[in-house]
Amino acid sequence: MSATETQRYDPTSWRPSRLDLAISAVVAVAFPFIAGWLYGKKGALIPIILYYSLAWGLAKLRRGVVGYRTPMPPRPPVWFYVNVGVILIGLVFAYLAPVKVDDPWLPGVVLTALLWAPANAASEQLLWLYIFDSWGLYPGKKSLPYRVAGLVFFAAFVGLIHTMFWTKFLTVVEPGTVFGALFVLATTISGFLHIVVWRQSGQMVFTFIPHLLLNLGPLLWTGYSILPYLWK
Repeated sequence: MSATETQRYDPTSWRPSRLDLAISAVVAVAFPFIAGWLYGKKGALIPIILYYSLAWGLAKLRRGVVGYRTPMPPRPPVWFYVNVGVILIGLVFAYLAPVKVDDPWLPGVVLTALLWAPANAASEQLLWLYIFDSWGLYPGKKSLPYRVAGLVFFAAFVGLIHTMFWTKFLTVVEPGTVFGALFVLATTISGFLHIVVWRQSGQMVFTFIPHLLLNLGPLLWTGYSILPYLWK
């Protein structure tokens, strides 16, 4: 093993159990519907707290590491730069198909940028990657059916949580336009790139940075604030 390899955490060293298969499958299929239902009843705050608590709790309690305090590799993986590039292209599409707030409330926009944007960017991938790794690393050796299942559950959760929850109030792009559709495509590609970046670096900060750019960018030209949607 080279010196470079010993300076990073190896995500494939985790050995998920059958319990992780069950937890990840239930979370992937059920939680987006629960989050959407809770939003309809009380607003976004409760499901957001549950979402981020699940992400950090499962990453720490089941995988054993969150991924932010693992060794920093000597340099970011190439796919990190690719992911940032995909996000920047996606932000151009978002800029060309914005949903602008007519009378933006600046304190709400600032608080959204300072609190929600980094919290979301730091948390979501923890759960996404837990779901994928639970299947992709089981049963401790390369298994194509389990990897495919991991990708299916990963894609299902990411798609459902946005469809059933985030799109109900996080409206910064017109999805019915060409550029809006291209923005969705770019963010979808970025989601899968998180898997590659995590596996190559063992450092969650390299998934945090592009996601933070994605969260912050549209706030600059839409005037969006999440505050009005937190509680009903």
